[in-house]
Amino acid sequence: MDECSTKFELLGSPWIYTSPHAEWNTPAIHGIVKQFKKKEIIIHSGEQIDCIYYLNKGRIKTVAISPSGNQKILWYIEAGCIFGETAFFNQKPCDYNFLAITDCEVYIFPKDMIIQEIIPKFPDLTLSIIRTLSRKVHILSIQVEDCVFSKPLIRVAKLIYLLYQGHILKDKKEDSTIPLTQEDIASTLGMHRVTVNQVLKHLKELQALEDHTHLIIVKDVKILKEIFNEK
Repeated sequence: MDECSTKFELLGSPWIYTSPHAEWNTPAIHGIVKQFKKKEIIIHSGEQIDCIYYLNKGRIKTVAISPSGNQKILWYIEAGCIFGETAFFNQKPCDYNFLAITDCEVYIFPKDMIIQEIIPKFPDLTLSIIRTLSRKVHILSIQVEDCVFSKPLIRVAKLIYLLYQGHILKDKKEDSTIPLTQEDIASTLGMHRVTVNQVLKHLKELQALEDHTHLIIVKDVKILKEIFNEK
């Protein structure tokens, strides 16, 4: 598959990568720099947002939490991406937690800078905001569609395939180990961990994954794609 086709496929992946056309770290518009430690919450659910955040270093995940405490991972965000823009433009409290998976360096752009400087003077960054919002809407619509119409085997195979392809496209090298736990997969897909465990065992039996206890290692990516392309 060529790189263009792969990028089109990856629009449904919950892993959000940097936009090559947006330079939020340009010296002309540096925001307030803040450091966050691994496992620290950057934005709390219910927090009022009057700024947009740019992840300069690190990796974070966006998590929805139900009143009973159940968690659903919506997407992962890599360095080079913005976040918090939905709550900022809706002018309502944030619906999710944004959690640092690693140590992170974040640039914070206050409302006045966004409205008076960035939007009027930096069209590439304005386009970046629109693209980011569109990408997240697309991801959520795909997740709803898969949840309603796809079987657990297809959903897990699809997630692992997309993350595998995303790493190759981003890092320009083969990397068969997927940096997710069974708990991460269950939370991302809204499945029970027992169901995920059963699906992973089946994928190993089909020779799509390596038989490893703790790591998820892709053995045959073609089998993964054949599974999630089944009707």
